[in-house]
Amino acid sequence: MGGGRSRAVRGLAAVLLGGVLAGGCAGGGGQPVAVGTGAGERAGALVWGTCPEPSEAEAQVWGAAEHRPAYARHAGRLRCGTLTVPVDWSAPEGRRFGLAVAVLPSTGGGRAEPLALNPGGPGVSGRLMPVGVAGGGARGLLNRYDLVGLDVRGTGRSRPAVCPAAESLDAGPPSAAPSRRSARAHWDRLARAHAACAEADPAWVASLTTADAARDLEALRAALGAPRLHYYGVSWGTSLGVTYRTLFPGRSGRMLLESVVAPDPDLRGLLDGVTRAREQRFERFAGWLADRSARYRLGTDAEAVRTRLLALRDRLTERPLRTPSGTYGSAETEQYLDAEPADRAGAAAALAALARGRAPDGGGDGKARAAAPPLVAPFAGTALLCSQVTHAGSFAEQWAAYGERRTTYPVLGGSRPMFPGSGQVPGTSTCAGLPAPDRPPVEPGRAGGPLLLVAHRDEVVTPLPWARAMRARTGGSLLVVADGEHATVTGGACAGRVTAFFTRPEETPAREAVCEP
Repeated sequence: MGGGRSRAVRGLAAVLLGGVLAGGCAGGGGQPVAVGTGAGERAGALVWGTCPEPSEAEAQVWGAAEHRPAYARHAGRLRCGTLTVPVDWSAPEGRRFGLAVAVLPSTGGGRAEPLALNPGGPGVSGRLMPVGVAGGGARGLLNRYDLVGLDVRGTGRSRPAVCPAAESLDAGPPSAAPSRRSARAHWDRLARAHAACAEADPAWVASLTTADAARDLEALRAALGAPRLHYYGVSWGTSLGVTYRTLFPGRSGRMLLESVVAPDPDLRGLLDGVTRAREQRFERFAGWLADRSARYRLGTDAEAVRTRLLALRDRLTERPLRTPSGTYGSAETEQYLDAEPADRAGAAAALAALARGRAPDGGGDGKARAAAPPLVAPFAGTALLCSQVTHAGSFAEQWAAYGERRTTYPVLGGSRPMFPGSGQVPGTSTCAGLPAPDRPPVEPGRAGGPLLLVAHRDEVVTPLPWARAMRARTGGSLLVVADGEHATVTGGACAGRVTAFFTRPEETPAREAVCEP
């Protein structure tokens, strides 16, 4: 993407797309962390203290590795505290626990208002996000706002919820076409693990909902003494923002939501939307390959390329290519068919090699695959996501929807969609075994505060149609970034549009605008 994304932004994108999709649950033991009573502090109390030293992963993702002087300058100004909130907001005098909060004070001369930040996931630690934003392209926000980071309930340093029994599950080697029997077996194992973790502390697990996380945000606003809370959230953070805006319309200030999750909570529809976007991306890739037929020799038009690549996948499904550097079957082939625009050249070279019966150089695209930093709390993230979706707890429904996707989208419909609710085995759900929420998800509504939705034109994790569907429910404006990235606008050439929305309201697009990165 033009303008140069920082490594910090790329690292965060890796967390969002990698850590949550892993579906495991970090930690030791066999049950989730129990919640203390928090009797020492009343609900709503915000107590300031010493900022803990950031972990290596936190520092890496939020900019220390790339901008050490700037990171040290901003991190040294952080104010860190603990906000006491109830486990169950319907019983505020009951058990309580502490939310980890960090505030990066404004550098401007006037009175600053709080701008809360959420990196999505769900489950990504957001406490140090203010440092990352302040060191990136949207650093101008500090002139007017106090940037506020928060580890939402169950994540980071806010009583992380873990489920090692689910973490230890082995889904087996990736398969493009699991049998119903194998998918059901994986579902049942995951359901038993989740049920055991939930039964250890049902009230705590039941509290890991998007609505309760929104109520925590409102408690934070009140504790900061602010008349309204401004907000910037990405990916799942858009669901949190919309929920807050709907529940507390009079307290919601300016809100920017990037890489927007669809307003319809049906998990089957969400996975269908992601798969449709991936299939469309492949069709664009086929056209790209046809335009470069002299180099890759995979076909001179998009249909010829498509036919040859599907035949290649079928051949490698039946007879995987076994080489000293590895085995290449259907799963490996689909990895290249599903290439992001930035990885097209590497994927094209890999497919061309496989078509000639040779192993790809460098394992395919020649790039080392860096592990995602461990900032994701998978069990909490899964619970938060599953509190927001419907039709996720039935294997029969998920398996039937998977069969329909395989028929409708023959190129990539058989593989796992890149969305957190999709199970490690295609045709399953990460929500298996979790208790159904006590209340349905909050329906997105309209509020008085200005709203800007940001979508990336060609991305597949939260496709552009989702942002347009959300805008129809919530109102506001839409900015379309002409790239295929996910949750990266503050790290690129369009970062100025973020700053402008929060500091120069007159520049907000009336309805829909495009930014060329």
